[in-house]
Amino acid sequence: MKKLSKRELEAYCGDLSQVFGIQECVLQGGKAKDTKAYVVNNGCGLEMTVLADKCFAIPRLTFQGKNVGFVSKTGICAPEFFQEEGTRGFLRNFEAGFLTTCGLTYMGTPGVEDGQANGLHGVISNTPVEHASSRIEWEGDVAWMILNGHAREGYLFGPNLEIQRDIRMNSKENKFWIHDKVENHGFEDSPLMLLYHFNLGYPMLNGSCKIYSNFDEITARDEHSATGLQDCDQFSDPIVGYEEKVFFKTMKDKAATEGYALLHNEELKKAVCFKFNPQELPILNQWNSPRAGDYALGLEPGTAHVGGRIRAKEEGGLQYIKAGETREFHIEVEFIDCVTEDERLRAFIK
Repeated sequence: MKKLSKRELEAYCGDLSQVFGIQECVLQGGKAKDTKAYVVNNGCGLEMTVLADKCFAIPRLTFQGKNVGFVSKTGICAPEFFQEEGTRGFLRNFEAGFLTTCGLTYMGTPGVEDGQANGLHGVISNTPVEHASSRIEWEGDVAWMILNGHAREGYLFGPNLEIQRDIRMNSKENKFWIHDKVENHGFEDSPLMLLYHFNLGYPMLNGSCKIYSNFDEITARDEHSATGLQDCDQFSDPIVGYEEKVFFKTMKDKAATEGYALLHNEELKKAVCFKFNPQELPILNQWNSPRAGDYALGLEPGTAHVGGRIRAKEEGGLQYIKAGETREFHIEVEFIDCVTEDERLRAFIK
């Protein structure tokens, strides 16, 4: 179909929302009740729901009408149902979706430090965004759909970190971009642990899928995961009772600034590629869960691995953000139709 200019579109449409746009809404029903959300549609194949009440989580995303992410059996849950204690508290409120943001001062395996219990994956994923807003901006004949706002992790006598998030997509490309700034408003240095928990699910994920990445060093989280090292990049169909396996991927070239992870579905002839800077996010965590009923793949760039803050500190991988410092993070997510964009796919899997 011919790509029309802005004025040509206006000739066809009374309101351009019939082609693309942002719909602000409040979810109702069940545990999703009263959750503020945005439905963003770029008009050329990409549509997603973004939750302002959960640090701009993306529970649902479709590409050319096909679901891409994994929604867990909890369904979408409002932050009021969040319980941090231990592991199960977080999991009871973890819809996963296409993206859950984890952190900011701890994430991964729970632990107790100086008498303080740190739960699984931190609290920012269940923190509402302040001053959440949406807008559409035109650059020539390209419309940009933009969401932004900020969320804070802090408590009395504790840390004071803020994440400022900008998410944008346009009307011409099946991509979206995340630009985050994390600022330490406190007066002491603080641990910084940030994880982009991207999750793939059916039908984008099935036994025909293979994972490609230029993160070329790989270790297993534990002895159980080590049994899957040889075939960790070939996904399988559902397996009843499968126990998850987790892998940590890094780059041999420590000066590299371009990293990627790509999932290719040979059956659907579609792919999704995550591009990010290893200087900002040096670890690609890979969560393989072909368990029947919990069928998911996590491709999760992070400042550290998901072994938790205690282990990261012991191994020298825990990052800190200085008092008054701001750190920036950039991610591009691209969706590829392998029938019409095979050359684009081959650039990643050559």
